[in-house]
Amino acid sequence: MSNFLTIPEEILLLSIDETGGISPESKTLDVVLASAILMDLAIRRRIDTDLQKLILVDGAPTGDAILDDALTFLYENPAEKPIEHWVSQVGLRADLYKEDLLASLTLKKVIKVENKRILWMLTSRKYPIIGNKELKEVKTRVRDLIYSDDIPDLQEMAIVSLAYYGSMLEFLLTTEAIEIYRTRIEQIAKMDLIGQSIGKALAELSASFQFSNRAKAILGIKTPEQKLETLVEDIKTKYRIVKEEDLPDWLRKSHPQYARTLEFIDKVGTSDIYYHAGRKEYVVRDYSSVFSI
Repeated sequence: MSNFLTIPEEILLLSIDETGGISPESKTLDVVLASAILMDLAIRRRIDTDLQKLILVDGAPTGDAILDDALTFLYENPAEKPIEHWVSQVGLRADLYKEDLLASLTLKKVIKVENKRILWMLTSRKYPIIGNKELKEVKTRVRDLIYSDDIPDLQEMAIVSLAYYGSMLEFLLTTEAIEIYRTRIEQIAKMDLIGQSIGKALAELSASFQFSNRAKAILGIKTPEQKLETLVEDIKTKYRIVKEEDLPDWLRKSHPQYARTLEFIDKVGTSDIYYHAGRKEYVVRDYSSVFSI
């Protein structure tokens, strides 16, 4: 692929608002990014899918660290399971991938990092887009495709498919344009079998994410145990996980690390966290604070 940005990089770029923050409207971003990674690997012929399962094709590195990490994960956990399972499992690693994607976009000089401090405390982190060139390029490329009868290339097809199935069309088009060109958008989104199979799983998981967010908003949780139980149930709902063994170690009651997770939640007062396995530390999800236990 000759594109300057990968598919997950373009999707994350679309979700950055004019203030440099990750748009709060991107409620399904984790699962969309997971699907973007799988689509990029499929386009690079590392994996394939039918409507039921994911198929490993080639374990050779792509040269992109994020895609290669996901590819290694797939090869280390070979199993003929539904596409939805693999979107879920890659989605569970989305917080780590978001950090790496933001770092990659920074190295490519597409965004910059701005830290806001009061005295010695880091209170927020923003990622303003530099010059807007790449964001305008991806939006223009995709809009030109939708407004025409042209046959799309694979990356453009993937972006439209991800935006369509992941409820992100408003980042590309006005509400009026979405309605006018809905038939064309659906046609592009359904052109590719891989896009269809991943898109179907994405649509189902996106609905789970939205339900989970609504439920979480009305809960008043007090103790660290209750907060952690809610986090686990939230993740199970989002990713349709039934077996505890499909959860990461830090969320499994049967694993020794579960106690460390409870301790961290008690320390920071929130369960809106994730565990960075590479750095062996817990992170609060606003990207502004990192704590170690």
